[in-house]
Amino acid sequence: MEAITKKYLDLFAAHSEALQEAPQLLNHYREAAYDAFARLGLPRFKSENYQRTDLPTIFSEDWKLHLVDGAPYWASQAFAPGIFIGALSDFVRLYPEVAQEHYGRIAPIATDGLVALNTLFAAEGLVIYLPRGAKIPGHIELSYILPRLAGHISVERALIILEDEAEATLHFRDCPEEGERAMALRTVEVYVGRRARFSLIEREESPATNVRVSSLYVRQMQESVVDLSGVTLRNGVTRNNYFVTLAEERADLKISGFALTSGAAHVDNFSYIEHAVPHCTSDELFKYVLRDDSRGVFTGRILVAQDAQKTQAYQNNRNLLLSPTARMQSKPQLEIYADDVKCSHGMTTGQLSSDALFYMRQRGISLEEARLMLSNAFAEDVVARIPVEDIAGDLRTSIEEQLRK
Repeated sequence: MEAITKKYLDLFAAHSEALQEAPQLLNHYREAAYDAFARLGLPRFKSENYQRTDLPTIFSEDWKLHLVDGAPYWASQAFAPGIFIGALSDFVRLYPEVAQEHYGRIAPIATDGLVALNTLFAAEGLVIYLPRGAKIPGHIELSYILPRLAGHISVERALIILEDEAEATLHFRDCPEEGERAMALRTVEVYVGRRARFSLIEREESPATNVRVSSLYVRQMQESVVDLSGVTLRNGVTRNNYFVTLAEERADLKISGFALTSGAAHVDNFSYIEHAVPHCTSDELFKYVLRDDSRGVFTGRILVAQDAQKTQAYQNNRNLLLSPTARMQSKPQLEIYADDVKCSHGMTTGQLSSDALFYMRQRGISLEEARLMLSNAFAEDVVARIPVEDIAGDLRTSIEEQLRK
């Protein structure tokens, strides 16, 4: 057993008594999570899916554990009866059978060391639940409102359930207060039932001292529609994992990602899309704008199973370097075992077009404004995919403000 694995198992032993106060459903999975983490440990640096993000070194720092004992989010409005947004402990009490059906069943403890570690330490969680046919007009605003404690890992857990024909759009703002170095270790499980529609817009604006390690697992059923958008406008070290399984036919998935980095920031987005059945579609677009000494990483993998005929799957990664010292590593991948499919992937990395800059300068536009206009235009492809226009407009303003700094 590696020293860092033992460190976190010892940390669990020191907090095991306090964790027993958590809901029984969370405690039910701890033994399996303990065994899995003891076997798996943390993802190894330079392994296939972690070529550029050294999690063992980050986790080896002298972190303490912050047990989040409440749902650290604020919801923007009240909702109709039957719709639940609140703490996992309350959800388990009100909907025990639904909680047992979904918690710990979407994010795999046995094969993902990060999920196992999160499950081991989870003391509470956020739940969003829409019963069959329930629809939330507009969108839900959720913000992380607790300060992340200096030198601590905040273990955050969320479970989102949309039963058949339910509809919801969630805007989650990860904007913790300024402070000393802190880490968020997050696992989110999402179940999207038949003919349900779910949109998730995540926006990170965190201090340069912050570490964010987030794993999002989604399971889509027949004719469901899922739209995932992840935007990083300010950060320290970020690793976002997107795992989506299209488990029943005619499911549709769209993933959009955008990162704007500066200083020594590091953004690593990883996606794994599993087309397990026929007649499903997926469309991915990730774009990065990198400045100063920042680093960007994209690894995308699409798996088309042997029986997943008539799949349509598209993946694109486009990157813009605004500094000679910025770096981007990209690895798009297709793994196809069916023969009647339409699939493609592509990647480009480059600088602003000198011809376009010259053309704009000739028309009286300053070099600074020309660079700003072209950078904004580069980001627009992703921003235009955001399903809520008010949020998209606010993002356009924020991106321009960041680019002007």
